[in-house]
Amino acid sequence: MSMSSASRGRLSRSRGVRGFSLVELLVAVAIGLVVTLAVFGVLAASEGRKRTSVSLNDANQSGAYAAYTLDRLIRSAGSGFADGWTRVGACRLNARLPASQAWPRTAALPAPFAGVPQTLRLAPIVIFQGASATGSDVVMVMSGSAGFGESPASLLPRTGTDVAANQWRLNNTIGFRGGDLVMLSGAGECLLTQLTAGFAGGATQALPFDTAGAYYTASGTNTSLATLASLSSADAFAIGNIANNTPQFQLFGVGDNSTLFSYDLLLINGQNTPLPLAEGVIALRAVYGVDTNDNGVIDDWVAPSGATWGGTALMDGSAASTTNLRRIVAVRLGLVMRSSLVEREDVAPASVSLFADLSSGGTPGALTRTVAIATADRTMRHRTIELTVPVRNLLLRP
Repeated sequence: MSMSSASRGRLSRSRGVRGFSLVELLVAVAIGLVVTLAVFGVLAASEGRKRTSVSLNDANQSGAYAAYTLDRLIRSAGSGFADGWTRVGACRLNARLPASQAWPRTAALPAPFAGVPQTLRLAPIVIFQGASATGSDVVMVMSGSAGFGESPASLLPRTGTDVAANQWRLNNTIGFRGGDLVMLSGAGECLLTQLTAGFAGGATQALPFDTAGAYYTASGTNTSLATLASLSSADAFAIGNIANNTPQFQLFGVGDNSTLFSYDLLLINGQNTPLPLAEGVIALRAVYGVDTNDNGVIDDWVAPSGATWGGTALMDGSAASTTNLRRIVAVRLGLVMRSSLVEREDVAPASVSLFADLSSGGTPGALTRTVAIATADRTMRHRTIELTVPVRNLLLRP
């Protein structure tokens, strides 16, 4: 029986719209899943690299800021008193401070600086090895910012009652102005005081102290205005102003939460509290570059330790320590930075080294400082930053 042409057309159209089989659908889905997984794998890897890069950039930026701040302050260390070092250098600090504090201190400094001595002396820079709460080094920097008359002015002898008890007599008072913080120095002691607001220095010889000022005191722990005035040789030098051009008497050290802190030794802001400076810093190390023959060139690198270069030795007020402080012409700083991103596996070594390229006493690598990386921190990436900073005012000294 023959099929009609209409039936043959319907059969042809039925065969033309035939669908996919189950096997074909499963193969297509499997291929799609493989492609999707590959794409997501690429995206996940890319996102992981991006997060790692961003985290490392944050750590590098934080380290760069910390290095810049330390570099800027260390370069200016000794400003305002380096030229008169033989007359005022290494004097013991006596001061009344805001927030009911004073130098020498009667109690330890707040963390992370409790390991710093409670009696300090005037010095451009001193490293207290391992003195921070986390075992990192603490760097102390002192610099004035009066900006005029870097050499101390000598006190003239008093004659009877030619000046009041709260005044000093100088050849002239050029370079001094109201509100200045002034160090009075003699016999190895320094007494911090403050000039009367509105005072304008010049040909006048009387240097007036503000008896109502936050820093004024007639008597410190180890000296007094009367004692200094009675000496045959005493000096006055401005270190800055409380309103602007403030002096930089600072401590730097690593504290809790991997944070680099700074502390104002003069409490210009009135707060007895260290301030966070940079995050992600797990260690700060430093060594001295010293000029042993007084020619202004680094002759050797030495660790800030021992009976010669340790912080306690440099703060003992001896003639040897005064000479050694003057011979510190550079500092090598090392920072160990940590990223905030936790990786899936360990990406940091058990330890990192600083100053491996330095020689001391002719011995290569003698100053290498090893910083251990805690097991829990090895899933975070670490970076080391090293920089050498010249102490400009000591290099330019007479």
